[in-house]
Amino acid sequence: MQALAAASKTVDCLKLVHSLHAIFLIAGDNNMPIIYQVHRERDGTSFATRKVEAKQKGLVMFTLIVSFQKEELGFEHQAAIMPDVPPPEQLLNMEEIRERRLTDPRFPMQYRNSAAKKKFVPWPIEMRFCQDSKSQHEPSLHYWFRARGKLSDDPALHRCVVAYASDLLYSGVSLNPHRKRGLKTYSLSLDHSMWFHKPVKADDWLLYVIDSPSAHGGRGFVTGRMFNRQGELIVSLTQEALIRRAKTPGQTP
Repeated sequence: MQALAAASKTVDCLKLVHSLHAIFLIAGDNNMPIIYQVHRERDGTSFATRKVEAKQKGLVMFTLIVSFQKEELGFEHQAAIMPDVPPPEQLLNMEEIRERRLTDPRFPMQYRNSAAKKKFVPWPIEMRFCQDSKSQHEPSLHYWFRARGKLSDDPALHRCVVAYASDLLYSGVSLNPHRKRGLKTYSLSLDHSMWFHKPVKADDWLLYVIDSPSAHGGRGFVTGRMFNRQGELIVSLTQEALIRRAKTPGQTP
């Protein structure tokens, strides 16, 4: 989100991001500041291109290529169909799900006590999941999301918020078929691409449809689509992530 925001501040306000392609090079340090350096690659009549490098300790840890376009009229069609899912008003949010688990006698008391002791900090993005726990091992995930609170009318801000929200649970979907009790895993984004097809309102409900068609060689591949409540396809996404078993003490890479 920060890299996209930095790039957006260097272009004509009439040009909005329509595609971005990010590559994650090395792990960052949460305790260190990040410097975002924006390179002006091209400024045309209809399009503008920016390259953003995120740096820590003088090293490039992340590279983003962003293309902006001035809005114009053109051909239109949509083949993608929004899945038939319950509306967000009929679904539980993350806080309500947590409260139910803490009081559900079907969960072991040790689990409930451990979960109750963990500090719960709500994300700035509200989520409501469409699938029940029986679907947790399927390589797919459907949920509604929106920003908490009302945002300004700045369209660039709404696209930045959607870009931030897009990677919160994305790569983990490729691990779903492999999850089992006692198995510890981790995932790291390797690259991330987004295409914005239509105007987006990040403080209105959006349906996020995520699928993982393949995993191999320690890499999981996921695709995503975001629909508004009218069934319009707003955003398309792809990502490849590193997915591995968590290392045990003494284990070599």
